[in-house]
Amino acid sequence: MDLFKKLEERFEEINYRDFYRDIFPVGSFQDEDREGRGINQNGIYNGIAVAINQNTKKIKRFTITDDLKRLDDLVNSNDFCLMSPISYVGKSRKSENARYLYALAIDLDGVDTDKNWDFLMQQIENGHNMVSFIWGLPKPTYIVSSGTGLHLYYVFEEPIPLFKNIVDELIKIRTRITWQAWTQGASTLHDSVQYESLFQGFRVVGTITKKGNRAKAYKVGEKVTIEYLNRYVPESYRITDLRYKSKLSKAKAKFLYPEWYKRRIENNQPRNSWRCKPDLYYWWIRRLKEGAEQGHRYWCIMTLATYAIKSGIPFEVLEKDAFELLPLMNERGDAFTEDDVIHALEAYNDSYITYPIDTIVTRTGIKIEKNKRNGRKQKDHLEIARGIRDISVKQKGKKTWIEGNGRPSKHRIVIDWRNKNPNGKKIECIRDTGLSKPTVLKWWNYDEKAEFLRDLEEFCKRDAVEGTWITVEKGGKHYDVVTGEESLPFYADESDTFELDPMDSGWVHDRMAEKWGEFWLDKYIEYMEEEKK
Repeated sequence: MDLFKKLEERFEEINYRDFYRDIFPVGSFQDEDREGRGINQNGIYNGIAVAINQNTKKIKRFTITDDLKRLDDLVNSNDFCLMSPISYVGKSRKSENARYLYALAIDLDGVDTDKNWDFLMQQIENGHNMVSFIWGLPKPTYIVSSGTGLHLYYVFEEPIPLFKNIVDELIKIRTRITWQAWTQGASTLHDSVQYESLFQGFRVVGTITKKGNRAKAYKVGEKVTIEYLNRYVPESYRITDLRYKSKLSKAKAKFLYPEWYKRRIENNQPRNSWRCKPDLYYWWIRRLKEGAEQGHRYWCIMTLATYAIKSGIPFEVLEKDAFELLPLMNERGDAFTEDDVIHALEAYNDSYITYPIDTIVTRTGIKIEKNKRNGRKQKDHLEIARGIRDISVKQKGKKTWIEGNGRPSKHRIVIDWRNKNPNGKKIECIRDTGLSKPTVLKWWNYDEKAEFLRDLEEFCKRDAVEGTWITVEKGGKHYDVVTGEESLPFYADESDTFELDPMDSGWVHDRMAEKWGEFWLDKYIEYMEEEKK
C-alpha cells in the first residue's frame, strides 16, 4: 500500500518550512549570529537536528535557530536527518537539556493494508464514537509519511515546559495514545508495540527516507491542548497538573544535602550510579546477536548505549559496534537503517544510566537470567572471617583484636552501661557515665547490631565482585541500595542473602573498617554466632 498516495487523496500536503514554522512559531528559538550559532537570549532556546551521511556514516548535529534556515541545508542534502519537536539549551539533545515540548509525536508502523488505513482514519475521525470496546484517537494536527511508517504530530497551542514531574506525566499519556494507535486495528504490528522515548527524534520533513523518497507532511486537524488529549484516554492516564513540583527548594537542599548540592547543582555532575566493567557491555552484544527480533531492535541498540555509558565505553566504540550490527539487524525483519541506529544511540547520556531492568526486558524481548553470587555456607564465611581477623591481628603485632582499639564511642558507652544495668534508668546512666542528657537520649534505644548488619549487607550489595553492581527490588521495580533511585539490578536471585565473604572482597572490608573500626570482623563473628544459638 502506498501511504503517500493515501495521504494525498485525503489531506493537504504542507511545505516543510510551513510545517516547522507552525510547530515553532516566530520567537520560539534564538536569533542567529554571523557564524550560524544562536545568540544567547535568556529563556529562549534552540532546536537541534541530527544528520548522518549515507556514505561516510559520520554524524553531524545542527543548531536550528529562529529563522529555520538550517532546515534548507538539510532538505537539500541526501543525509538521513532527524529532529524532535523540542527546544534545548546547549548543543546536546540530552533529555536533561530539553526545555519545551512543542508537539507530541507518535510513531506508527505496520499500516500495511487498506484495512489498516481505513481503521486508522475511523479512529481519527470518530474518536469517542468508536464501538465501546475500541479506543479511538485524538485528531492529530499533522500526519507525516516517513517512508515506511507514519508520524502523528499533536502540536500544542502553547509549548509545555519539560520539568521532570511534567515529563513523567507526558510519558504516561503518550504511552497510552501509542498503545491505542498500535493495538486497535491500524497496525499489523499490534503485538509488538514500540514505545519510543518522549525525546525521540523524527525524520525531518523534506529529507530522504529509508526508501529513497522524501518525507512529506499533511495537515489533518488543529492544534491541541492537554485537556483535549485527556478526553481520549482513560482517567488513570490523564494529565491533571502541569505545574513544576519540587519537594525541596534549592536553598533548603543546599542546607540539608551540601555534598549532593555541590556535586549536582554547582558542579553539574551526573547523579550517582554504579559503574560496571566492560564485560556487561560485550555480554549484551552477544545477547543481541542471539535474540534481537523485529519490533525490539531499536530498544536492543538503545540498551547497548545505556550499557556503554554504564561501563565507561567511549561513544566512538559504541557507534562503531552499533553500525556493525546493522547487517544482523536487517536479517531479523524489515529494513533497519542508519538513522534507526542514530535514534537509539541518543541514549548514550547520563539520563538513561539508571534505565530500569524490567523495562529493558519488556522492550528488548530479551530475557535476562539471574545468577547466584556465591554458594558458601555461613560456617565457611565465619571460618574465613576469623582467619582474616587473626592474620590482621598478627600483622599488627597485637595479642588480641581488642588491644589498642581506642576510646569507646559515646554510643558504645551507653550500650555497655545498659548491658550491665538492664533495669537502669536514663538519669542513672547520665550520672554514672558523665554523658550529657541529649547524648544518652540519642543512643538509649540504639540498635547497634541492626545498623551493623544493615551496613554490611549494603556494602556487600554494592561490591562489584561479578563486574556489576546491585539494587534491591520493591514492588516489582529495582532501586539503587544507596541512592534509592530506580535502576538496573544486579543479576542475583532475590533470595540471595549476600553473606559477607571477605575472601571475595577487600573493598567490603575497607568500607566496614572505615565505619566500625579495623577489628569489625570480630563483631561480625559475634553477631553471627548469636544467630546460630
